[in-house]
Amino acid sequence: CDALYNIKIDGIICEVQLHVSAIVAYKEESHHYYGFFRSFFAGNVLACKNRIDMLEKCIDPNADVQTALEEMLKSDDEDLIWGMYDLVEEMGDWYLCEVLCQRLCEIDPDNVFYKERLACALDDQGKYAQAEALHRQCWEV
Repeated sequence: CDALYNIKIDGIICEVQLHVSAIVAYKEESHHYYGFFRSFFAGNVLACKNRIDMLEKCIDPNADVQTALEEMLKSDDEDLIWGMYDLVEEMGDWYLCEVLCQRLCEIDPDNVFYKERLACALDDQGKYAQAEALHRQCWEV
């Protein structure tokens, strides 16, 4: 819905939804992302503010996504990279999870949690042999 209005007619409140046809054309393709962001920003005002602050910290709104990701992968800021990982993991983008976890493992190679998350990202992409090897490394610790 591109605009939602509640109007009162003869004492009855009605909901009117207006849709832009160009947006409706992409509804099926983008509904997964809509569902994610709807739940991602669910909660009270403070919860929403915290999520927006995290997104603004992760991504420069003036940069294209490719550039933002390249800059993030050069960073040693674990909180920044983990914040982005958290976002893409909730969206189900396992390839980006893999890339971000690889960077986290480069920053802190002894962190078993990062290795375990990398193994899960590999597993979710069907890269079972790589995932199993990492899971075994984690279990040996």
